[in-house]
Amino acid sequence: MTIKNLLFAVILLVSCSMITSCATIIGGTRYNAKVYVPNHPDAKIRYQGLQRGEGEANFRVKRKDANQFSVTIEKDGCATITRDFTKRKFRGWSLVGTLVTWTWLVGPVPVPFGVILDGATGSWWSPDSSEKGVTKNSIKDYSYRIDYTGCETEQRGEYEIY
Repeated sequence: MTIKNLLFAVILLVSCSMITSCATIIGGTRYNAKVYVPNHPDAKIRYQGLQRGEGEANFRVKRKDANQFSVTIEKDGCATITRDFTKRKFRGWSLVGTLVTWTWLVGPVPVPFGVILDGATGSWWSPDSSEKGVTKNSIKDYSYRIDYTGCETEQRGEYEIY
């Protein structure tokens, strides 16, 4: 391999690592998670050990971690619960788009740079909206409803057992 060819290969690889691929462009490497606890506006919502809000919280989550999404709900006078979401969905259309648009020829060899990039970033994944409590609002926005059972709930100014 000549120095010219080696330099070309290095520049090509560096350039590819700095650009994004189909799944990364369309959906990103993260999605917006909205977690809400109906009828419990003062319930603390924790994700990865940090309090993200009370009653409702919005934050970003890595797509590749969609099947390891876990939140903890705490409220004074109530039991602490942890809700795990363990399903994720493969976004197959993004793989097809990546193969078609981000495969380059390096000499006579086709190299799927987009597949490598999307696979490394986890952009092919999203939460599975068939899992109880998960709602897909858009390609980048998902809601998680946490039913906080076993704790008093405030409804219409009265307290009832939920």
